[in-house]
Amino acid sequence: MQDGIKVKGEWLFWLDGKLVYQGENLVTQSGLNYQAGLFVGEVPADVPIHLAMGTGTNKALLTDTKLQTEGFRKAISSKARQDNQVRVRTFLLAIEANGEWTEFGLFFSGTDMPDSGQLFNRIVNPAGIRKFQNQTLTVEVRVSFVAG
Repeated sequence: MQDGIKVKGEWLFWLDGKLVYQGENLVTQSGLNYQAGLFVGEVPADVPIHLAMGTGTNKALLTDTKLQTEGFRKAISSKARQDNQVRVRTFLLAIEANGEWTEFGLFFSGTDMPDSGQLFNRIVNPAGIRKFQNQTLTVEVRVSFVAG
């Protein structure tokens, strides 16, 4: 008999509506601790969630509490839940976050200030996501809570 919960995350990136990268993230210990706090009411349930993007290339680690080199941050645009999966999306307009980005994370209870809040998950894409000022970027993070 297996007992437990796995938290799995997946990131999807669309440039001008075309899927350009899809990958699994690492849910950090900081993120797991935050989720445990939610379960027992130690932290409020309705908090801001921010997408952060950076240029670091270090491998994502369970002990990460921030991005290696954060360069852009924005509050998520939408969040929804269906059964055991949560989806959050952030829409970046043509004038936002132009450049090449290699690391990404979601932060709970943060502000627009870099490195603020609790890092929930982190993904590193060494090939990078390159966004030009004539492009829009949609970032979707899917988090699934799976038994076993």
